[in-house]
Amino acid sequence: MPAVALAVIVVAVALFLVISGSSSPSTGYDASYPQCSGSYPSDPLFAIVGVNGGLASNANPCLGSELHWARDAPGQQRPKQPRLSLYIDTGNPGAHHVADWPSGGSAPSYGACNGLLTNACSYIYGEQRAARSYRLVAALDAVVARTAPWWLDVELMSSWAGTYQLNTAALQGFIAGLRNAGATGPVGVYSTAAQWQEITGLTAQTTATAFGGRLPDWVAGTEATVAQARQNCTSGGFTGVAPMLAQYRLGRLDADLRCAGTR
Repeated sequence: MPAVALAVIVVAVALFLVISGSSSPSTGYDASYPQCSGSYPSDPLFAIVGVNGGLASNANPCLGSELHWARDAPGQQRPKQPRLSLYIDTGNPGAHHVADWPSGGSAPSYGACNGLLTNACSYIYGEQRAARSYRLVAALDAVVARTAPWWLDVELMSSWAGTYQLNTAALQGFIAGLRNAGATGPVGVYSTAAQWQEITGLTAQTTATAFGGRLPDWVAGTEATVAQARQNCTSGGFTGVAPMLAQYRLGRLDADLRCAGTR
């Protein structure tokens, strides 16, 4: 093909992309039940879908449509970021006598659950809630449930018990519940350093010991700017590893930055 003709084609394609608004996606987003009433972000680079409806015992009523939305994302190659990840609500509401609090069973390292607010019952509560969340996704897409990364949403707005150990036991149970149900992807934590320490008493130096290994972290920032998200990406990370993701606000949407310091 003559060079002039090729140049004309290249320019024409470029003009089409500009006029049509089509371009390669550049922004990741997370969405859950608050987005049910509106449209989802268009053309996401990657997407993180909330499985629950504000509480670990509730289902996101828009889970199916949000999974469908997320499947169109291409993901990111460098650093690697899957097109679709999942997150679940956590907590330890045992002191509030919730209906789904376990009445029995046995938890590794903690022994038998007697139905009271104990480490064993806290662990089993987390295990059972996570398994249910896994099943919600698996009923719609078994491959995504099994292979996608999962994030634990750990925030002060949820109900938590009165001691660090009770809360840590519940979170250990949430991880075990996902693994036992069939999740093979990485499991990480969505939180901030201040909330993580206030809920669990753990720091970047002590988290790995409490959970038997390192946990990826996603820095929460629903009011952060993209500049603050970039800054959060360079922090040491509240779980002891460099942050993998940092959240920020983009208009009315929750956007996410894939940090460059982790693979």
